[in-house]
Amino acid sequence: MKSKLTPRQKQTLRAIYRSLKDSGFPPTLADLREELNVSSNQSVLDLLRLLENKGFIKKEEGMARGLKILQKGFEALDTQPIMPYVGISAAGAYMQAFEDIEWKAAGDIETTVDLFVVKVKGDSMIGAGIQDDDAVLVRYAKDFKNGDIVLARWDGETTVKRFIHADGKVYLKPENPKYRNIPIYPETRLLGKVVGILGKSKING
Repeated sequence: MKSKLTPRQKQTLRAIYRSLKDSGFPPTLADLREELNVSSNQSVLDLLRLLENKGFIKKEEGMARGLKILQKGFEALDTQPIMPYVGISAAGAYMQAFEDIEWKAAGDIETTVDLFVVKVKGDSMIGAGIQDDDAVLVRYAKDFKNGDIVLARWDGETTVKRFIHADGKVYLKPENPKYRNIPIYPETRLLGKVVGILGKSKING
């Protein structure tokens, strides 16, 4: 038996799903206010709380956009979890974020909105085993430790590099000596950790 949602709750759930599908990220409160045509954040928060209490979504504490659709939510929308496959580049410092977005299942990888696939262009991470045109599996995260390979965004652009936090310094380190370290600015966002290298077969097959 399908889960029951009020029309308003289903509209909210669909808005979350559409944002994840179109951009790879959950919507902001401002996005949801506009979608639902309400003027207050509290109205949106009340709807999110109801959806979470009913088991359709989960809200990650401390994350402004930390919304995750649970399996029950996908069932209510008559759809299946999908994983974003996002083309970016790691060849230079940063390159335009999330260009040529496609949506594919990643073979035998369990699909969840916590994970997405990034196709890496360039040779800046060959020392970590990431070759040009390889796909890597990234998990959304909010905590990072020294040595993690991360997907970082700054000024609307992204890169894949190793996160270094040691000896009082914090920066992004390429795994190829011909590239320079990249400073981490106050506006830099670390979007997730690289948790697997899928190579080329997962995205070309």
